[in-house]
Amino acid sequence: MTSSPAFFDCFYDNFISQSDEISEFFKNRDMAQLKKKLRETLFMLAETAEGRPGLTLYIEMLGRIHKRLNVQRKHFNMWEEALLEAVKIYDDEYDDEVLAAWLYVIDEVIETMFSALEEARLMAS
Repeated sequence: MTSSPAFFDCFYDNFISQSDEISEFFKNRDMAQLKKKLRETLFMLAETAEGRPGLTLYIEMLGRIHKRLNVQRKHFNMWEEALLEAVKIYDDEYDDEVLAAWLYVIDEVIETMFSALEEARLMAS
């Protein structure tokens, strides 16, 4: 993965342009800060793929934050699509194996977030 500013610009341009609903999420937001957070999150995803312990709590926290923002599973699908498009453009090593690795990690993270939210909802009821 590249850490080039153009990568993050490409991702957010792709993501925000997918729908008015997505565009609304980013209205009046500090895009420089969001790009920094995304960069940090992507590095954490890479560590998750390498089996680093302790990141599950971070991923669960991300799930809670996104839940408060009313982010739904369909939005994560759009996020994944935009991210993979940017990876395809900016990763010189992009191939089917790289794509499969990204899909695996992203899908695992999304499932972890939603599972944690479901468990919290069940415990609260």
